[in-house]
Amino acid sequence: MLEVFMFVNPIGGVCLDTERNIIQSLNNHQQKERINVVPLTNLQIVTDYLKRSNLDLHDLELRNHIATITYQSLLDYKAASFQGKKKAREFLLNLQKYINKDHEKYSDELINQAASEAKLENNTFNEDRQSKLVKDLCEADRQLASELNVRSTPSTVLVDYRHNIDGDGILIEGRVERDLFDQIVEDRMGNCQQIINQKPFQQLLTKNHDHLRLL
Repeated sequence: MLEVFMFVNPIGGVCLDTERNIIQSLNNHQQKERINVVPLTNLQIVTDYLKRSNLDLHDLELRNHIATITYQSLLDYKAASFQGKKKAREFLLNLQKYINKDHEKYSDELINQAASEAKLENNTFNEDRQSKLVKDLCEADRQLASELNVRSTPSTVLVDYRHNIDGDGILIEGRVERDLFDQIVEDRMGNCQQIINQKPFQQLLTKNHDHLRLL
């Protein structure tokens, strides 16, 4: 089994592409998997979003606006996840598409449209968006990212249990291309080691996670 943690900016376009590539690869190979989407925000993630969107890095009002809607989007995703992981992933993909591909502005109307298309129960969803539990879960995600040394998005933590009961893990920083993930899923890691090492890539090792190693 493969367990995937996708650390993403909930309004990020590069994150949208990475999520699609990973999900399509896993579906195509019918790989037994467990997918965990972990939405994040911090000063670096907001700055990266501004850069990728060719927005003014020195516009404080704009920066604060992006920080606000990014955080609210974290809450939105967590609220959606109460109604199932698959629905929450569909909601997130819808939201990222509308903002990055269709250039829609974040709004309650847009959120409710994305929620409806993901077949979420809207009244429950809107109540959950404001709950303390949702905020606490987002804080837990932030702590997890800190423990795993994840600072930017997209970042993908892959834990492979196919050869080691404790799991072999890697952290891939940046966009994950479909070809790379296909080779990982097909267990051809040795054949693409050089390719991986040319990408922003680091070994996942902390005192609390010493069972995770470079594949």
